[in-house]
Amino acid sequence: MRERIEEYLRELVSYPDRHVGSFGNRMATAMFAERMHSFGFDVRRTTFGCIEWEYGAAVLEAGGESQETFVGPYSLPCDVVAPLVAASSAEELETEAVRGAVVLIHGELAAGQIMPKNFTFYNPESHRRVIRALEEHAPAAVVAATGRDPGMVGSQYPFPLFEDGDLDIPNAYMKDVDGARLLALLGEDVHLRLDSRRVPATAEHVVATLPGSCPGRIVLTAHIDSRRGSPGALDNASGVATLLGLAELLSGYREGPSIEIVPFNGEDNYANPGEMLWVAENEGRFDDIILGINVDDLGQHDTTNHVSFYDCPPDVEAAVRRALDAHPMMSEGPQWFQSDHAILGLYGRPAIALASSDIAGFMAEYAHSERDTLDLMDPDLVVGAARFLNDVVAAIAEQE
Repeated sequence: MRERIEEYLRELVSYPDRHVGSFGNRMATAMFAERMHSFGFDVRRTTFGCIEWEYGAAVLEAGGESQETFVGPYSLPCDVVAPLVAASSAEELETEAVRGAVVLIHGELAAGQIMPKNFTFYNPESHRRVIRALEEHAPAAVVAATGRDPGMVGSQYPFPLFEDGDLDIPNAYMKDVDGARLLALLGEDVHLRLDSRRVPATAEHVVATLPGSCPGRIVLTAHIDSRRGSPGALDNASGVATLLGLAELLSGYREGPSIEIVPFNGEDNYANPGEMLWVAENEGRFDDIILGINVDDLGQHDTTNHVSFYDCPPDVEAAVRRALDAHPMMSEGPQWFQSDHAILGLYGRPAIALASSDIAGFMAEYAHSERDTLDLMDPDLVVGAARFLNDVVAAIAEQE
């Protein structure tokens, strides 16, 4: 199995990345579907429309100098000359002073990434207020001066304040220290040009099922997409390879609940398209999920694998813990919510999540970057996770 796990990992990271709408993403979902079919699963493949993003240079000229600036992901293009105004709070965006201007967002307002306009699963009022202010007061463009966002992915510096194909305001971002220097030029005209295009594309949502012998189902998930520009080895080729390894072990499974394996296509996309499709497919039938299992950011070398629990009933938790006792490379870890198992919680279903014991360190140094490569991987940890999940499924099946 170790050889096959290594093969899955190499194939998944062999493309420039697997962002939704890309060639690499389509190849990855096709590979997953074909492998699952070969293991005897019933495979359903659904094509959906999405937005691909192409971009070039970002040019910001202010005070007679060019400033290092980056195009915001999925931004609309622009080529404008307009006065520079600044906003460090939502109140400062809610004025006519920003209309037609280039707005430098800085300070507390740029401390953390703003959730996309139509993001369903988590979208606090403070974020929606920012979007409303921008849409109502219509600046010509926005430039965000950002540092690091440890609540999201600390490895990105600077980070894009907006990553939203539904926000129709041109936006860019720059380092916080560069933004601080721009504050001396407030009121002066600046020139901002963003080379950016939204292109219609397609991607695929895959669901693989092994029908069981009794009511209910165990749902296992791992997002198959990666962030643009990242090989996505730990995030999340490791999770997908874990599910493929498990599927091989389950190929003769029949006695127990149905098994549903879903490589979510969109966890790292502003619109979560695969997750949204799966939620729509499951309206009215969430109650038959006995346990949801999500695998993300697992298998980093020199770590162990952690399992965290979310509202599991006593019998289900006991079954998982029996399997846990037999796997020394697995141990219980703290809860975390920045992945797809949070969806199960929103719909009141029990879940467990598998991740690296050093997920915080991974997020701070490697996630969503070109540094998330196979050099970080320990394939034996992925094999161990697949075997652990096989034992979890068996333990739950014995109870049903």
